[in-house]
Amino acid sequence: METQTGEKLVQELRGQVSNLLAAAQLLTPLVRERGSKKDMEYLAVMNQNLYRLLRTVAHLELSRERPPLCRKEKLDLAGLCRNLARQVEPLAERMGVSFRCELESENLLAEADGTLLEQAVLNLIANALEAVGAGGHVVLRLSRKGTRALLSVGDDGPGLRGEERPKDPLLKQPGGVGLGLTAARQIAALHGGVLVLENREECGVRAVLSLPVSRDEGGLVRSPQMGYDRFGGFSTALVELSQILPREAFLPDDVE
Repeated sequence: METQTGEKLVQELRGQVSNLLAAAQLLTPLVRERGSKKDMEYLAVMNQNLYRLLRTVAHLELSRERPPLCRKEKLDLAGLCRNLARQVEPLAERMGVSFRCELESENLLAEADGTLLEQAVLNLIANALEAVGAGGHVVLRLSRKGTRALLSVGDDGPGLRGEERPKDPLLKQPGGVGLGLTAARQIAALHGGVLVLENREECGVRAVLSLPVSRDEGGLVRSPQMGYDRFGGFSTALVELSQILPREAFLPDDVE
């Protein structure tokens, strides 16, 4: 009964958020034509908070007892990382953070849902960007260890010290409602993988998502852009980073 109620709540929230986002899109041309610079700033505030709501609903969906549908296909992990780097680099630059992508292994395939995996990695990136702040550095790295592909996100922030370190570090997430890392761990489990945090006191935190490498070398390989769109056409990067980006990133010209 509780599971059904949770599912109905998520569906209701998703529907209402979609309606609000559609209304904001319809309002944008009118603000452009008749509004002032201040009106555009108000629209950016509204856009950002709608993206944050969309993010919360997505995390709620992934945090339920009943896992979401996982549409697995053979996925090019290097292509996924490149695609994420293209999206994240300009957004990190707005925050004054240096972001780079390092591919230690190029030809790695995994049976994965590209949209879900992208969401999980973006959540780890968002945590790292917030941890380091302006002047910091964040690295997304793809490597291989035996039969496992390792997608890691490292930062040079202060790390988790003493009393700040929770018993389960995967439940600690600055900002939001604390569901992001729980959702990322759920995504890892759906792929037969694991997510761990390595606390490097005074030299940052590294989050490592370990996935099994596909053994079958044949068949059709999908790019990260192909497949089910869980956010209805809205940028996954803007959704997952909405909690930490400046509001200027959500001006109409930037979100379209």
